[in-house]
Amino acid sequence: MLTRVLLFAAGIAVVFPAHAELTCEQIVASAQTAVSLRDQGMTLSRVLAETETAAMRERFRPDELGMLRRAIRLTYTGEVSVYELSDSCAESRGGKKR
Repeated sequence: MLTRVLLFAAGIAVVFPAHAELTCEQIVASAQTAVSLRDQGMTLSRVLAETETAAMRERFRPDELGMLRRAIRLTYTGEVSVYELSDSCAESRGGKKR
């Protein structure tokens, strides 16, 4: 478990650059929604397809959508918990953990 967190934390600077306009709250909310949809039986490909809608492309830059997709993929598959995602994102942006 600790190794998984450390590996995720090491890559967080690439995944969540400090200049991104996308907030940690948006990332975590998207991940929470993805986990809920997974629990309702929706496939990962279908959940990720939701990030490719015209509305999403208008709202977020391509790099931000990539961040959302990565966060969704990691939490959907259980590689990272929503709590780990939240803490890592906040920490990478100079914030405090929960």
